[in-house]
Amino acid sequence: MERTQQRSIDRRSILKAVGGIAATTAIGSSMTGTAFAGHDDEEYRGIRVNQVGYPLDGGKRAILTSQAMDVESVTSFEIVDADTGETVDQGSLSAAMDDEFGTNHTVKWADFTELDEPGEYRIVAGDEESYPFRVDEASAVYAELLRDVGRLYTLKRSKTHIDDPYTGLDIGPGHGQDEEAIVAEPADGAADFLAEEDVSPGDTIDVSAGWYDAGDYGKYVNPQAITVAQLLLAYERNPEAFHVGQFYIPDSVDDPNVGEMPDVLVESKYALRFLEQMQRSSGALFYKVAGNESFPPMDVAPEEDDQERYVFGHSSAGTAHACGAFAMAARVYEDHDPAFAQEMLECAEAAWEWLSDDENADLVWEQSRNQDEGSGAYGRAGFDEPDRYWAAAELLRTTGDDSYDQWIQDTDLSWDGFDGAAEVPGDVEGPIDWNNPVGLGQYAYYQAGGALGGTGQDDEGSAAAGLTSPFWVGQRYVGDPAADVHDVYTTGVYDFYWGHLKSGISRGVQGLWAKEVYEDSVDYSPHWYTDEEFSDTIAGPLHHALGRSATGHSFVTGHGEKSATKPHDRIVQSTDTLIPGMLVGGGHNNVFPEDGVDDGDCTSDHIEGEDLSHLMSYVDEHCSYATNEWAINYTAPLFMMLAEIVGEIDETPEPELADSGPSGPTAPADQWTNEVTETSIEMGWDSVAEADTYRVYLDGTLEEETSATTATITGLEAGTTYEIGLSTVVSGEESDVVTTAVTTQTDGDGPPSIDGYEPADTTGDGLYNDITGSGQTTTTDVNVFFENVDEPGVADYPQYYDFDGNGQVSVTDVVELFESI
Repeated sequence: MERTQQRSIDRRSILKAVGGIAATTAIGSSMTGTAFAGHDDEEYRGIRVNQVGYPLDGGKRAILTSQAMDVESVTSFEIVDADTGETVDQGSLSAAMDDEFGTNHTVKWADFTELDEPGEYRIVAGDEESYPFRVDEASAVYAELLRDVGRLYTLKRSKTHIDDPYTGLDIGPGHGQDEEAIVAEPADGAADFLAEEDVSPGDTIDVSAGWYDAGDYGKYVNPQAITVAQLLLAYERNPEAFHVGQFYIPDSVDDPNVGEMPDVLVESKYALRFLEQMQRSSGALFYKVAGNESFPPMDVAPEEDDQERYVFGHSSAGTAHACGAFAMAARVYEDHDPAFAQEMLECAEAAWEWLSDDENADLVWEQSRNQDEGSGAYGRAGFDEPDRYWAAAELLRTTGDDSYDQWIQDTDLSWDGFDGAAEVPGDVEGPIDWNNPVGLGQYAYYQAGGALGGTGQDDEGSAAAGLTSPFWVGQRYVGDPAADVHDVYTTGVYDFYWGHLKSGISRGVQGLWAKEVYEDSVDYSPHWYTDEEFSDTIAGPLHHALGRSATGHSFVTGHGEKSATKPHDRIVQSTDTLIPGMLVGGGHNNVFPEDGVDDGDCTSDHIEGEDLSHLMSYVDEHCSYATNEWAINYTAPLFMMLAEIVGEIDETPEPELADSGPSGPTAPADQWTNEVTETSIEMGWDSVAEADTYRVYLDGTLEEETSATTATITGLEAGTTYEIGLSTVVSGEESDVVTTAVTTQTDGDGPPSIDGYEPADTTGDGLYNDITGSGQTTTTDVNVFFENVDEPGVADYPQYYDFDGNGQVSVTDVVELFESI
């Protein structure tokens, strides 16, 4: 059977797919560093890029990795137009570097920072090429990504009907029972933290606002507060990046704020309402909302989860987080909704009053019964000083009240954290997250002009020093001779722990703040902040997350040709609807059951060996919650980073409408030629279950209608290319017509010409090995054959080109011809 395959062929991709013929045969080299690549992903490209794109005025770098190519054999690279393949520039590769930090691979860098012409490009080196990427103004490159990351929060609203025409998502309203969430009893042995409150165990309260936290339907104070704070700060620092209508909020969302203020403030307000609902009469906050038995199954949509919902626990850390977010909101909303801003200030002051009470001066962590049975723990071990610091600094910045500054100076704000002893204000940095908001505290205290703030890089006791302290770029960047471990993928982290992707981006954001603080407060001197190449590297974690990664994935759903497609998320899985803009966790160093990963996680089923390098342990499967779950706090640093670099956005492109499905019958999925002669073509095709008949067209004219799955068209001219069309008819309604081009045989022996060449059989076996008719078979013949293998004048003539003997013409015949040279 001669099957005419309908596919587009990309030359370098196919050469890679068939085994890197030129690299492994002509050069005789083997790839190095693959011992740790024990992963079942079949689609690796040797050149890794930010698949979304690079701003014109920023650093631009691709990474070549021995995980998928022989990097030692190439010394230069080309930048080619993604559509035409035309070379627009070229450059030399860096020296080879061994990545002992994340992969045990050997890599080279291709730096094309000087490219200053907007366009769609690929990087080519040897027989490898990258996925396409865009180069343009930052607003053009990242506006759609910022839109999707922002509207993601809308689509994850609790108790909201989402009927989204762009993703096709149709859910909710979910968890209406949160309007009457049950106050859980304190756990056995816990303090009766409800004794002085206006609610008792068994009472119900309305906590129906807010966002679902991650792949589950829980709602948690710490992640909610740290996330909304980052959205608010992104707006406060970069208001020009935001506008009304930016997130294309679905009409089904009944929110009176839509259209009245920038969408980022509309969405943030919904999360702030949840925090306000969680605040009790004392000023403290409950800790979370969830069921108390088990997580619902992954195929249960929000409106289908009918289990009773409870409010659980309380903590000083959660209350401090909410306090900081409330205080920030009081400042940000003042020009948009003064009444709401005042409401937020009162919430912040009430939370601070509770935190300031002597009885609550130390860490408070009290749980309720069954608190962690159906939700994430989000526990806190031993300290809350950075949380209180952030709350006080934010109140100081909002109110200007010196009492908050005095509290910071008079209070021992030292703790033993994940990285050892620390104290603020001081030389302390860390990724902004639910378990440590110290970066937000440092920034707020510096901006507030606290007594210790703004005094310069050399003052180790200042918040400025905390922001501009010895930083990841200087410690991990390969260009620094003092770097202790080279972070060649510019991940932005010191260790590959669970969810490290968001931490790297958060460090990048704080690096941008640090550069700004340094420029504002210190005279220039030899330092990495003044070095353009170092400065460009600050955005490295963003490029890593968007595809310049060890596995070649963009870890943001819907953005990048090879992006995450199967996030661990109940809304996605229960509706079979991918939501763009989710930043997932990424591969890390705790993915095996012996590391504490639950038996329900499938990550270890898709990777081989416990010695697998950490960055290669990512698995794009729904069941890999260890590497492929998203969360609101994961995505928040990405939102901030985009806001920092995107520049001014006056209008955001509208998303593409979701495919509403076929409007009529389904056309046959595949068709092929059974026999081609000088005057006839016999076609065959896959059957369609509901089909009554099929219609066969010749050059757009109906030739035949049949109930069979074959048809023969006669009376044709030799050596002529015809367009054969095929459709399905069901109850008189016709599907779309799918077409394929077929060329009849020429008069006499031999196939048609190819690109002006007359192929010849120089061996006498009936196969036309001399494609160009030069008298011998050379690599030129292989290239011409490869470039035309899908053309009708080749694909329809297996009797002349079936070098591998399987009855059809395909790329494997190209391989056979090449190996015969």
